[in-house]
Amino acid sequence: MNSNEIQMIVNKAVKYRKFRKDLVQKSLAEFHKEILTLVETNTTNLAIAAFRGSGKSTLVSTAGVIWSMIGFKKKRFIVLISNTARQSEILMSNIKAVLESNDILKADLGPFEETAEEWNISSLVFKDYDTKVMAVSVNESVRGIRYKNKRPDLIICDDVETLDSVKTEENREKLITWFDRDIVPLGDEATTLIMVGTIMTEGSLMHTLKTRIELGQLNGVFRKYPIIDGEGVILWKSRWPNEESLSKYKHDKGIVERSWQTEYLLNDWISEDQIIRPDMITLYDEIPFGQYPGSQGFIAVDLAIAKTDSADKTAILGGYMLRENGQERLYLLPNYINKKLNYHEALEAIKSMARGMDSGEGTNIIVEDVGYQRAMVETLLSEGFHNTVSYQTLGQDKRARLETTVHNLETKRILFPKNSDNILVNQLIRFGFERYDDLADAFSMIATKSFQIGIYNGPIMVKSTGLTQFRRRDWADREDDQMFRRMGGNWRRIMG
Repeated sequence: MNSNEIQMIVNKAVKYRKFRKDLVQKSLAEFHKEILTLVETNTTNLAIAAFRGSGKSTLVSTAGVIWSMIGFKKKRFIVLISNTARQSEILMSNIKAVLESNDILKADLGPFEETAEEWNISSLVFKDYDTKVMAVSVNESVRGIRYKNKRPDLIICDDVETLDSVKTEENREKLITWFDRDIVPLGDEATTLIMVGTIMTEGSLMHTLKTRIELGQLNGVFRKYPIIDGEGVILWKSRWPNEESLSKYKHDKGIVERSWQTEYLLNDWISEDQIIRPDMITLYDEIPFGQYPGSQGFIAVDLAIAKTDSADKTAILGGYMLRENGQERLYLLPNYINKKLNYHEALEAIKSMARGMDSGEGTNIIVEDVGYQRAMVETLLSEGFHNTVSYQTLGQDKRARLETTVHNLETKRILFPKNSDNILVNQLIRFGFERYDDLADAFSMIATKSFQIGIYNGPIMVKSTGLTQFRRRDWADREDDQMFRRMGGNWRRIMG
């Protein structure tokens, strides 16, 4: 099929979508043609994030499905997945309407003759092409589906995410788990998987696929099409020739600013009272050990020992502080822990993380000084982790403590691992909206206390066994004791 034929199929398909009749009168933009080209040529994974009303579903889930079936790809088992059963029905109805009434397809390929029982809303079978098209919703079980012993060779996920499904970390994790465990294994090495939708927020399924592709963890192509690109260019000029027409459309439709930013401009939503913004997050590839003298390991712990469904999670976050050209910088580690643990499990996890760091049992372990958490400080001290200290909240709530970290974030003195699962970053950026904020609290602790402690670069020490001190001990002596314990052995302070 050539581009003119695809254009006519697209127009015919849109005629049956009452909310998109305007596309019939508007010519395709360049980004439409690019999407069609990607659908035609891509053989692995394709993720397309495009603004609401862009026609992406028509191009991919109608024209793309028909072309994949009768074009050179010869796909034989196509599965369409949408968020609800009703959305899946609409996708299938669009395909059926085009195949029953499109003159080009009738003339070139002959009529589609299907028996009544085969023309049901969830499954279409085409005998002449030995092809099956199935539409399902997110909540329907699809594990192990086959058509004549064939696995799906084209899977299209069309708007499987909603604002509700990405609202909390728990919901986002649930959808990503569903995708990884149920959808990816449906196909085989010859299967093409296409994701169509918008980027709702950091950590959403679309954002996760984007990150995996960009980091080389997933072979594929990601494309983002906001209604206005970064250069201020309107992508669909034939529909909105200027900013005035676009502004009129926005106001005529009553599109609120949050929807405009997220679903049309495809930006992360920034609320007025948001503490940490995405632009404050600085990423690193590798910690530059050896390039600068000295480093010190830190671990922050926010305990929650209950394991009930309503309980918080324990958060254990580690990092290394390096002094670079006279300035200390904190590199957070990707192997943080954020799950429900009892006291013993939490203790063992802290010890394991500390022993896995270069600073070993000399790692500075920071535990909040509240309630039962004080017992963890005493336990760790008694087991040889002598640099365990309490974190005093000084009456500040979580929000106030997080606000104290902003300066070091803006000055790029705190860095985050590029190769991470983004749960920490999501809790920081979406603080106040997430069900869990334990990692955000652990971050506040390590981001403030580590800079207070810093990297020791003090006087030369000598080893002794019998010197005694005869003056009143103060806070400086206590800090010195912590330093000497870190050094190990029989180090003592020499009084002059």
